[in-house]
Amino acid sequence: MADFRPFKSLTYNLERLRTTPAAGAGLADVLTEPYDKITPAMQAAYYDRHEHNIVRIILGREEPGDYDQRNKYTRAAECLRAWEEAGVLVRHERPAIFSYEQTFQAGGRTLTRRALIGRVRLSRPEEGMVLPHERTLSKPKADRLSLLRHTRAHFGQIFLLYPGDGSEFEAPRAGAEPLAAWKDEAGIAHRLSVIDTTAALAAIKDVLHPLTFYIADGHHRYETGLNYRDEMREKYPNHSSDAPFEFTMATLVAMDDPGLVVLPTHRLVHHVANFDPAALGRGLGEWFQLEPAANLDALQARMAQAGRDDHWLGMFLPPGEFAVLKLRRDRDRKPLFAGQPPLWENLDVAILHTMVLEKLLGIDEARLREESNLHYLREAAPGVERVRAGEAQALFLLNPTPVRLVQAIADARSRMPQKSTDFYPKLPTGMTIYDVAV
Repeated sequence: MADFRPFKSLTYNLERLRTTPAAGAGLADVLTEPYDKITPAMQAAYYDRHEHNIVRIILGREEPGDYDQRNKYTRAAECLRAWEEAGVLVRHERPAIFSYEQTFQAGGRTLTRRALIGRVRLSRPEEGMVLPHERTLSKPKADRLSLLRHTRAHFGQIFLLYPGDGSEFEAPRAGAEPLAAWKDEAGIAHRLSVIDTTAALAAIKDVLHPLTFYIADGHHRYETGLNYRDEMREKYPNHSSDAPFEFTMATLVAMDDPGLVVLPTHRLVHHVANFDPAALGRGLGEWFQLEPAANLDALQARMAQAGRDDHWLGMFLPPGEFAVLKLRRDRDRKPLFAGQPPLWENLDVAILHTMVLEKLLGIDEARLREESNLHYLREAAPGVERVRAGEAQALFLLNPTPVRLVQAIADARSRMPQKSTDFYPKLPTGMTIYDVAV
């Protein structure tokens, strides 16, 4: 049974933002995308946007002369404490859960995704309380653990799903106290409210207590929280079971929320030794029917027509060949998945990884973990251009993974390949901050 609780969050002092250092500043000026979505250009823009932008903490710049005792992680910790002392960040006096909404455009429609922000007890998958669905990469976890060790705080939320449609919390949301509303540069409208009454918090607990949570996004940060928790348990063997480091910050969304959108993450192949497009095409023909497409738009439109039991992938090869890869139903693929996790033979992204990337291109699990031969892209068009420019060797496109398949994978204690799902829009970093040092 999951354990989701209120916490005494640090949040930006909105009055301070409005007056200094630039009159009229608001949350849109100090929040960022999740750390793993921030490009060098975005990092520079965040630095320029406001002197108290959270990027200085979550993804600080490296500086000449940095060493073990003075680096971007130590500066992050100094920055956090200095901002709190100066009143840039303020701590809520009462433990609270936050009601949060994002209103955005997707597929030609205006949607609103509703969520609750709180802290969730950290647990291993085998305990059955919080279940992952994706494998993780090595480098991000090492970076995030260094940041957590120095700052002793969580700045971004783990994105969790729970079985429901969101109507379970109409009453607590209705009584929430508005805290902030803003619109970001992508045109997404955000609303953050505070739920801190005893009755409302008890109602939320009663609904959530019997449920299992599923990690939608933030697998690396969740595993980082577990690793930090284990370090603290060794350091403080007599700690309370409710010590702050036993929890991590999380945003909770219903699986059947009308605003829940999942996008695919495409695969850009590069630096594969002895890459031969003709040989790849012949190998694909053994397992797939290749249907040519005139261009990228035609390819993606055709992929969207895949039926519930179809497994269709997209491909772009130099110099300009688009094709839909339709998995053949007259071949038994199960032997190829004998050593793979449960349900992989019916998962588009796992079919791509096992039958194409590994079998035909030699990109094994070790190379996937280290990102030696793959880049991950939300938008396909930049990948097409990079292949055309000779900067990459091939682009493979995917359809979105259905949410219920995410749940099935997690319930089976299986894991999808890395970067299998992209829940849109992302959760801004810095809205609430969970301090585990207190």
